Amino acid sequence: MGTSGTVQREGRTSEPAPRKGGCLAHVKRGLKWFGIILIALLVIGVSYQTIATEQDKRAFSPRGQFYAVNGHQMHMVCMGQGNPTVILQAGLTADSTWWNRVQTQLARRTRVCAYDRPGLGWSEPVPGSRDAIAIASELHTLLDVAGIYAPYVMAGHSYGAIWTRIYAARYPHDVAGIVLVDSGLVTPERFATQSEFDQWKTSNDALQLLVWGINRTGLMRLSGAGEFASSGYSSEMVPEMVALHSSNRVFDTSYAESVSAYWELTKAAVDAENLGNLPLVVLWASETNAMMERIPAIRQLHDKIATYSSNSATLVIEGANHGSILGNEQFSQRVSDAILGLVEAARR
Repeated sequence: MGTSGTVQREGRTSEPAPRKGGCLAHVKRGLKWFGIILIALLVIGVSYQTIATEQDKRAFSPRGQFYAVNGHQMHMVCMGQGNPTVILQAGLTADSTWWNRVQTQLARRTRVCAYDRPGLGWSEPVPGSRDAIAIASELHTLLDVAGIYAPYVMAGHSYGAIWTRIYAARYPHDVAGIVLVDSGLVTPERFATQSEFDQWKTSNDALQLLVWGINRTGLMRLSGAGEFASSGYSSEMVPEMVALHSSNRVFDTSYAESVSAYWELTKAAVDAENLGNLPLVVLWASETNAMMERIPAIRQLHDKIATYSSNSATLVIEGANHGSILGNEQFSQRVSDAILGLVEAARR
C-alpha cells in the first residue's frame, strides 16, 4: 500500500513585534531634543548679546566728560548756565540718559548735571558691594574734581531718590534743596538681624539668577525698546537708552547696589530721615500713588517720607507712572518745574 508523501511544514508562531521603547523612550527623546534646543537658544542668545554690545559701543559715544574718581573713570554730562547747579541722580539700573527730557528743560534756566554711577551708562565698573555711603562719597568727589561747587539742588528718581537724601544728610551744607521723584521704597524695619538679611538674600538670589539669564541672553535688550517708547522717550533717545540699559554690567551693578548692599542701604536711609528744614519736594506718579492707596502698610511708609523735613511739599503728577514721570514730555515738565521752584528759592 503506497503512502502518499506529506510535506509537514513547521508552523510559525506569530509573536507581537517588539516595542521600540514605549512611553519612557518617548519621554527621553523629548527631553533630549528639549535640551538640544535649549542649549542652541542659549548659545544664540549669548552670541546675540555679545555682538550687539560690541555694536553699541561703536554706535553711541559718551555725551559728557570723564573724571578720575578713586582710580576709575566716571561720566557726567552738564548743560546750561547759572547757579545753583542741579544734580540729577538716576535710579536702579538707570543712567544719565533717563533724565534727558528733564535735563534739557532745566538747562534753559540753570546749569544741570547728570552722572553715571560706576558700572552704569559710560562710567567704568568697580568691584565689590556698592553701598550707599560709597555712592554718596563718589558723587561728592566727582563734583569736586569736576569743579562744580555747592550749593546744589539735587533730584533723584526711584532708588536715586534714596541716595539723594542720603547725600543731603551727609553733606548738609552743600545742598540747598532736594526733589524726590517717585522714590523707591527702602524700609529700615525690614531686617532685624544680619541673619534675617542673609535669609532674604538667599531667597532673592533665585530671582536674581533668572534676571541674570534674561540679561545675558539678550532678552532684556529685545523688550527694552517698547518699554522706553511707552514711557514717552523720543525715538532718537530710545536706541541709545536700550543699548546702555542692556549691557551685562548693568545687572552686575544693580545686584551689587540693591542686593549685596541692601541692608547697608536701609541703615543709611535711617540716618537720612531727619533733614531739618531743608526744602524738600516729594513727587509721586499717580499710578504709584494709586498702588499705595491699596496697600495701607506701604501708604504709611510713603507718607513718612514727607516728614523727613519740616519744610516739605508733596505733589502727585496725574496720569504718570514710574517710567513716564521722566520720559513723557508733559510729566517731565512738571518734574522740572518742581526742581526750578527750589532753584529760584535758593537764588532768593
